[in-house]
Amino acid sequence: MKMYTPIITQTPMRITLGGGGTDVLWYSKLRGGAWISAAINKYVYIFLNKTDDPDVLKIFDGSDYYVVNNISEIKNPIVYECLKLSGVKNGLQITTISEISGRSGLGGSGAFEIGLLNALFTFQKRRIPPLKLGNQAADIEIKKLKKSVGPQDQLIAAIGGMNYFEIDKKGRVKVEPLKLSKPTIKGLETNLLYFSTRINRDAEAVLGDQKKKVEKDPEKSAVIESLDSIKELGQRVKRYLLNGEINKFGQSLHEHWLIKKTLSGKMSNSKIDYWYEKGIDFGALGGKIMGAGGGGWFVFYVNKHHEGFKNKMNKIGLISQDVKFDFKGTRLLT
Repeated sequence: MKMYTPIITQTPMRITLGGGGTDVLWYSKLRGGAWISAAINKYVYIFLNKTDDPDVLKIFDGSDYYVVNNISEIKNPIVYECLKLSGVKNGLQITTISEISGRSGLGGSGAFEIGLLNALFTFQKRRIPPLKLGNQAADIEIKKLKKSVGPQDQLIAAIGGMNYFEIDKKGRVKVEPLKLSKPTIKGLETNLLYFSTRINRDAEAVLGDQKKKVEKDPEKSAVIESLDSIKELGQRVKRYLLNGEINKFGQSLHEHWLIKKTLSGKMSNSKIDYWYEKGIDFGALGGKIMGAGGGGWFVFYVNKHHEGFKNKMNKIGLISQDVKFDFKGTRLLT
């Protein structure tokens, strides 16, 4: 009897180095967007196994476990859409394991989508190029599920590395891998320090709040002006990184922080403000709350006394995390 080998995919999460938020469709359709993303070595794993009963689907999506006889009964809309797109209907057990808890601001939902699609297409013996995989996953959240997001998370999870992206008003995306020097990459990995706030946040609520502000006054919206500034900052960050000017990049994070706070009252709060201000007091050149804001992970750029900085931030309630970049994107482990 032929043995079945389980399919396992490993897919990276991401950080945004510049231009974050300008990928959201309502903004990019007006102005076009530009941002820089980097995949990191924090992963979502998808395990696919055949079930004993070929007529059922067993699902563990990281929070719920259940068994269904038809994909229409699936509770998780992302799992449903991924199964529908791939054409898989039954006979599988899907198990999800994430190294980072949900709503961290690190693009875990996008990594989950990419990893699941990669696994399902592999099960179907179909090879989908990474960039196409990224676009298919982005379409699920943007077009099928109507979320106020952009394609950033799915694209970087699929291709990995450090990339500059531009999206035009028609939604077409250009990808430019950033060919950074080894000293620049090492300097970024050394000076970017990561911390968990242990606060789970809802990106959709923050991004939806931004969109509502624009809809009230689309011609003069401060949100659009702020995102214009963030896009321009992302383009500057690209130059800083290519020139190896990583301290200027670090300072740009502070500029981004000040702009981002104007986007939504849900982006920060008194506790997040306190942590950020203490980070600057302790020696950071700049920092940001990851994703849309409201909680999740902090990243600070600190160019000296790294261990002392970590210890001080740990004492005021943040938890330091070890992070490196990922240059492979989604991949099969078996």
